[in-house]
Amino acid sequence: MHQSFINFRNYRYGLIAGAASLLCIAAYNLDRPRVPPNGGTWLGYTLGTIAALLVIFLALFGIRKRSFSSNIGTALGWVSAHVYLGLAALLIATLHSGMHFGANVHTLAYVLMCIVTLSGCWGVYAYISFPGAMMNQRGNLRRSEFLRQIAEIDSSALELAEGISPQMTQLLTEAARRTDLGGGNLWKQLRGRDESTILLGETGLTRGAHVAPNTNQRALIQTLAELRTGGRQSQIALSSVQKLLGLAGSKAALLQRLRRETQLAALLRIWLFFHVPVCCALLAALFIHIVSVFLYW
Repeated sequence: MHQSFINFRNYRYGLIAGAASLLCIAAYNLDRPRVPPNGGTWLGYTLGTIAALLVIFLALFGIRKRSFSSNIGTALGWVSAHVYLGLAALLIATLHSGMHFGANVHTLAYVLMCIVTLSGCWGVYAYISFPGAMMNQRGNLRRSEFLRQIAEIDSSALELAEGISPQMTQLLTEAARRTDLGGGNLWKQLRGRDESTILLGETGLTRGAHVAPNTNQRALIQTLAELRTGGRQSQIALSSVQKLLGLAGSKAALLQRLRRETQLAALLRIWLFFHVPVCCALLAALFIHIVSVFLYW
């Protein structure tokens, strides 16, 4: 069976987190405090201490995954513990609160913990789903290989265009130069939109030229199709235009795969830009929560 962070060592950390959660739920239900359950009872302090220690342990994962030479457990084991114990920590923190919330730093810490946990759940989904989808998009190709194949298609298209006319060469040169390869900033990668353009004239020539959208190479394909059906080309030229249509279709397919793979990779990264800062805010709120409890409670 393939081992991932979900089923690491036969769900070791899932079982530990589940057992700890059940024990805490049982203690919460069996406890009969003189006041309504809250964080100030002996059980509340105990559950709060457990939850705080879990949060600190979970925060250490960010250090461990960057310590490549560390021999304190495996990276896969740390990820598994991070996922399961993170869910358990939220449950234990909820029991610690006794369901008492208000406009204060204590509730802020709890809300931040909920946000961190939810964003972590999104991260789990992303790391389970997206790598497989990325593999389906790119097959065994890397981004550099995608770019090489696209460059080879452009080169072959220009060789064919030289045998047709200078105008055709210029048309394809501009189409290649204005092709959107799916790079740019993170927001552009997330959108995954093809912003390719092409310089077109009334018949694809330079006279009266204007820049037009070339999303998925549609404008280029349409222009080539019109030239093919215009009937004013020689048989050799028509054959070359037909080959150019095939190359344009192949290029469009490669560009779509490249953009989708880039978009999925960006989605894998974007959640960390949210998850990590909120986790830092949680640690700060937790520190203030603990200090204020011991000073003023």
